[in-house]
Amino acid sequence: MQDSLNVTQQIDIYASRIQVWQVLADLTAHNAWNPNFQVEEAPPHLKVGAQARLHAAPDTPQARVFTIEILEVTELAVLEWQGGEPGVFQGIHRFELHEQGPNQTQLVNSESFSGEMAATVLQTSRSGLEQGFAAFNEALKKRVEAGASQ
Repeated sequence: MQDSLNVTQQIDIYASRIQVWQVLADLTAHNAWNPNFQVEEAPPHLKVGAQARLHAAPDTPQARVFTIEILEVTELAVLEWQGGEPGVFQGIHRFELHEQGPNQTQLVNSESFSGEMAATVLQTSRSGLEQGFAAFNEALKKRVEAGASQ
């Protein structure tokens, strides 16, 4: 049974974990390919405790700007951050890279939500969130594989 406060999408990318990580971890370059958010401010190097400002769902009625805090950085494997308003609506977003072969990486893109509004928001927005995660995954795959084939 799917946990009602989690959203997860995954995709196989035909490139090494190093190639996927280089694109995923370069937050400042996300603006060139990421359909879900634009990065307004980001640290030059990812590290636990660092913060970034993201503009989610730009050019839509759901557009919002929020600050994320990096919770975990395990090079070539995990990037995790949290954002939102604690107790009201907060998300912990996690990207995991799993090597499937020398030039194949599985990306698991997930978010766990908490707070008094989480269940209501997910009840009304789950489909859109899943579509957004899938669009992010496809865009990352396209970006990485285009670079990997050069």
